[in-house]
Amino acid sequence: MESPSQPSRTRTPQSERIEATQRKIIESAQRLLREEGFKSATLQKIARGANVSLGALQHHFESRDVLMERLVDEAMAPLSDHGGVWPDPALPLRERAEAFVLQAWKQIFGSPSYLTAWSLFFGCKATPSIFSGIDAKRASEDKKFFLLFMSAFPELEQHHPHPKGFTASVFSTLRGLGVFELFDVSSGEKHEELQALVETIVRACLPSPIDVPAVKPKARQPRKVAALD
Repeated sequence: MESPSQPSRTRTPQSERIEATQRKIIESAQRLLREEGFKSATLQKIARGANVSLGALQHHFESRDVLMERLVDEAMAPLSDHGGVWPDPALPLRERAEAFVLQAWKQIFGSPSYLTAWSLFFGCKATPSIFSGIDAKRASEDKKFFLLFMSAFPELEQHHPHPKGFTASVFSTLRGLGVFELFDVSSGEKHEELQALVETIVRACLPSPIDVPAVKPKARQPRKVAALD
């Protein structure tokens, strides 16, 4: 709900047209990257796919580098602190783990835009002007994502010996599953893998057996032997 001191910002028809044009350009670039690869995603082809002139495209994205950086932002936006993948830390542990894995997969790692981002990463490796900027952004964003993950699962720092390393492994697993979408993986197999990740997160947040005080067994009472007459 907007506060009285912050009136809601209304979008003008012009701003809506700008947004719609940019969306067409972004979707055209994503489609080319996904279907034809990085080299084929030229500004001319992207403009044709978006049904806009090359000049109009460059009015919104002054260079290919700028457009490619925007595509990376599009792929990673749901993981930001304003994204929808982070569960409320007040929820029960298993519910949190299931919510995070489901939303992270649905909104990011299992979506077509994620494979588009990987096509971009691999394709621009030989183009330092693009790759160096993307790599610096990735390193910066990863730190934020890891902190957000540990905020959602505060038990990690209490019970896991390597909370940051574990967090990195969770994201590595999701990235690997996302790249594996290139292949024909059954929905049942995918479900099993995601549920295994949920279980891994839950167990990592629980106290280890050595942290739980051992319950001493009751001392056995000596058995009375009946006296022989």
